[in-house]
Amino acid sequence: MQATRMGAPSPRRCAERGRRGRTRAGGLAALGVAAALVASCAGGGDGTGGGAGLGPTSFVGEDGGSPAPALSNGQTVTLLETKLPYLDEFTLRATVPVIPKTYPRADGLEPFTVLDYDGTPLVTQTNPVAFFANDADGASVVEVVARVRKDPALTYGAFTTYRLVMDPHPAAASTPSRTLADLRAPGGLAPAVLGLLSDPNAIEISAYDVFGNRYVCRPLDGSGWLRVERYGDVESELRVFQHMMPEPAVGGATGTLPHLFGVHAYLRTFGVAEMFEIDLRFNNGDTGNDTGDPRDDPLGKVYFERIDLTVPSTWYVEQGFEDPFFGQEVVGSGRRTISIVNPNPDGSMHVIDWQGQMHRRIMIGTSFSRNEARQTIQEGAGLGFCSRGTDPGDGHEYWSWWNRGTSHYFPQNYQLPDLRHVGIWNLRGQEQGKFDALRGYLENGNGTGNYPVQSGNLGWAHPYGVTYGGMTGGDEIFCYDGVTTANAASRLGILAYRATHRMHTERMPTAFYDLDGEPSSVEDWLVGGIYVPFEYFVHPDLKTGDPFGVGSAPTFQVQAVQNQGKVPSYESALFRFEAHDYQHYIRYTRSAKVLAWLSNDSIAKDDLRMQAENFRLAYHPYDNGVSGHVQGTGMKADQQFVATNPSKGFTFGRGEAWGSDCSVAAYALSDQAWRSARIDWFRQLATLVSDGQGSCNGFIQATISPKMLNGQFRARQQIEQSITENMLQGLRESVFRGADNAYSDLVRDVLGDSLRGFISDMVFMPGESAPRSIGGVGPLDPNQGIWCSFKQMTNGAWSQYKETYQDWSSFAWGYELTGDQEFLDKALGQTGSGGSLLNAMQSQGTSNIENRSALLALVQRLNGTL
Repeated sequence: MQATRMGAPSPRRCAERGRRGRTRAGGLAALGVAAALVASCAGGGDGTGGGAGLGPTSFVGEDGGSPAPALSNGQTVTLLETKLPYLDEFTLRATVPVIPKTYPRADGLEPFTVLDYDGTPLVTQTNPVAFFANDADGASVVEVVARVRKDPALTYGAFTTYRLVMDPHPAAASTPSRTLADLRAPGGLAPAVLGLLSDPNAIEISAYDVFGNRYVCRPLDGSGWLRVERYGDVESELRVFQHMMPEPAVGGATGTLPHLFGVHAYLRTFGVAEMFEIDLRFNNGDTGNDTGDPRDDPLGKVYFERIDLTVPSTWYVEQGFEDPFFGQEVVGSGRRTISIVNPNPDGSMHVIDWQGQMHRRIMIGTSFSRNEARQTIQEGAGLGFCSRGTDPGDGHEYWSWWNRGTSHYFPQNYQLPDLRHVGIWNLRGQEQGKFDALRGYLENGNGTGNYPVQSGNLGWAHPYGVTYGGMTGGDEIFCYDGVTTANAASRLGILAYRATHRMHTERMPTAFYDLDGEPSSVEDWLVGGIYVPFEYFVHPDLKTGDPFGVGSAPTFQVQAVQNQGKVPSYESALFRFEAHDYQHYIRYTRSAKVLAWLSNDSIAKDDLRMQAENFRLAYHPYDNGVSGHVQGTGMKADQQFVATNPSKGFTFGRGEAWGSDCSVAAYALSDQAWRSARIDWFRQLATLVSDGQGSCNGFIQATISPKMLNGQFRARQQIEQSITENMLQGLRESVFRGADNAYSDLVRDVLGDSLRGFISDMVFMPGESAPRSIGGVGPLDPNQGIWCSFKQMTNGAWSQYKETYQDWSSFAWGYELTGDQEFLDKALGQTGSGGSLLNAMQSQGTSNIENRSALLALVQRLNGTL
């Protein structure tokens, strides 16, 4: 079956689903495409045991409301809250959700102005963070940046706010040139920074192999691939990608490798501030996709002695989270060299496997600005947050994550709950506690012996979690995240997510970059538009094909390290840490999503794109070989099954859902060119879940597994259904809503029917107040049909355990789409409380808030407190 490429959905539906069939057929007819309604679902309609199934349902509700009203010039958009650093002047930055067509404006004007503590208008820069599904609507979330002053009446360390007002005005910044000149902010730079940028050798990153050979890259020398991350009057940021090349290249038995690590350098200037940011990502994940250039040839396992950063001696280096292997410094000949990764004390080498990666966040400052550079990178100076509230003058609601009309948080675009009932200082204390613990692990190089930080540092790496990439349990398996950080306006909370992001990255050897530093995509490997010559599941399966050249990577340096007894003692321990598999992907992507939405973090956004491409390499609609072989866990295998067994469920669970959720996040955060090249994949995903969804029970998942009812039935697991519903909410909101009505309605109907199945008697069994964690959906043989109600289920086709951890947001999605009180009644029953749902939810404080967030926000809004 060749992959279907289409511009509109073609769902197969059982005839008895009149409501759903009419909705979808109508949308298709408008596009000139006929929908095939296949009436072949055993157990549906008249059923095999009298079950009524889902029945007709009208999904009249909307899951997000209408945009907030536009604001007039001079009106307050929001208050930007921050904790004052120990500085009299600093760069304030905060992300703010906005309404459609706010930015960029059709007239090219900058929309906002930040007012200083005394009301003085400040030069203000706006950067896009995330985008509406419809490209014409522009950014859904922006970052605003301004250089502000501390109010002399306030003490250092106090929390304060700065007004952001609607004030369209010309921007001084011209169009970026995609050259190093873009780092020279139009508003002017400090002379010391201009001097730094004028020297192509000013910044040098070097590493050494087992023979002492040196490899270098210089991000200011004009070479490599450049991408503009920020550009404006207050700050500018470029991402420069280069490979570390041997200087000099040496042949023979003690010679050099063709290259060493790929390096993404995120370079940022701060206007008149005399400091410079150099965030660095190192990867050993070359793909070999360009067969004519050796710079992207895979190296396999790599040993190295150390990694150094060299800057002019008048500049000082500050790193976020200084660890035991950071800081060996040498000053001489006008240069300052500091080791990002110190040599091992015992003389052994460091090691990083193929696809390994790490990143470091670094600021440099002069003697005049070193204190600000340190506070910025280590303490989060200047990190701000939009605030909930209403304007005291005209009463309009501020644009924020709590305003239903601007609630564009995460791909799901749903309001955040108000946690003031917990106490703002309690929240800030929690954030401080998380930060202090994580900073302690990193700076001291220690661990706990078990979850959450099983190991101390292993050379350059300090992995988070336990070694098994599929660790059981719900820890960090969250539909939402960053909820307490946003409510507390906690810059320490952001730093804590930077710590977990770094530590998870160091146990995720999934880097897979082409020559230009962009993540390799399935399209890069497609042969004749028909097949991909390998299988992929988190990593490429080299047994099924090695077009990368990993098998021919040079090994002479590896052999030399072994012969000299220089294998590091930590190697086996480090390599025992597995990458998080797709079923637990969120443990890695959660921190990146928070950093993207709350701080417009460039590294985090790139990591989400990398992991999205990783998943699409594993889940795509193509063959996996010239002979027509299809990977059993891939999208095409699912398409083939569904084509033969439509409307009966298929093996779509949390792995596919978390991978798709990451892809949706990447879509929301990426520009039009990236999105246009990938929109067809999302359409095929939507069509697949629609065609495969159970016609009369709404269940998408139908898996045969010994872990689910001993493999006796095709079955679903409630946590996986909730995770899938969370993904579908994001898919509709961030990919289709407002951009493609047919697919938006398609996904809405799939989500709605899944939610109806969630509260059916096949999940909430008669007389029970919580869903069974696992339930059968039909016999092992799909030709025998599916079950439509509890009465049809075979005895024993359900687990004895209840699920009350992951499913809370599904109650919210269900009520939003249907207005059916039963969703709220069942949510109250699940709390075990006899009182109000609001009190029951709020009494839990921040316990499991990441999964309860959407429902708490909904109930607060219905009760008039949000």
